[in-house]
Amino acid sequence: MNIQINSCKLVLELVDSETGEIITREATLGDFKEVKKTTSTRTKKPKDDGSTEPKVNLLEGKIQLNNRAVELCGWEPDTKVDIVFEKKGKTVTPILKEDPGKGNRLTKTFTISCRGSKHDNLKEFGTEFDMVPYDGHDGWFKLIGDAPQKEDDTIEVPEEVEDPDGIEVDDVDFEEDNSVDFDLDI
Repeated sequence: MNIQINSCKLVLELVDSETGEIITREATLGDFKEVKKTTSTRTKKPKDDGSTEPKVNLLEGKIQLNNRAVELCGWEPDTKVDIVFEKKGKTVTPILKEDPGKGNRLTKTFTISCRGSKHDNLKEFGTEFDMVPYDGHDGWFKLIGDAPQKEDDTIEVPEEVEDPDGIEVDDVDFEEDNSVDFDLDI
C-alpha cells in the first residue's frame, strides 16, 4: 500500500470555559510534496603531498601521517595505534606502534588523536618526523623529529682533584660526635 498526502485540513474545536460556547476553526495546509533525504558519506582521502619519504606531522591534538607513512606501516583506517617513549640510558625515542589495547584509531584521513602529555612530550622532539622501521620489532617505527638534539647535562670532572691552596689538613678538628669543624684561613 502506497499512501500519498497532497493536502491536509485541520479542524480545531475550542471550548470557552465560562460560557461553554464551542468555537470551531479550520485551516487547510498547502500541498505536501514527498521529500527524499539523501545522505551520502564521502570517503575523504588525504591529498598526496608528493613526498617520497614517510613523514608524520604533529598538529593540534593529533598527528597526521602522509601516504608514504601509511604504505610503510600497512595500517588500514580503524587500526589502533599508540605512541610510546622508549628510554635507553639517557636517550629517549618516540615510537609509533600498533596497539589494539591502548591505541587511538587511525582515521580515513590518516590522523591519530594525540593529546595531553603525549602531545607535549612529542612536541619536545619537533613537529615534523621521519618514520624509520625499528630493528627487531615488527610493526614499530621510530619517529626522528626536526627539533635540535639536546646536549647532555653531564659535566666533565678530571680524574684527580688537587687540593686547593690555603687548606691544610692540620686545620681540621674532629669532634667526639663525629662531626668535623673546618677552620679555614683563606
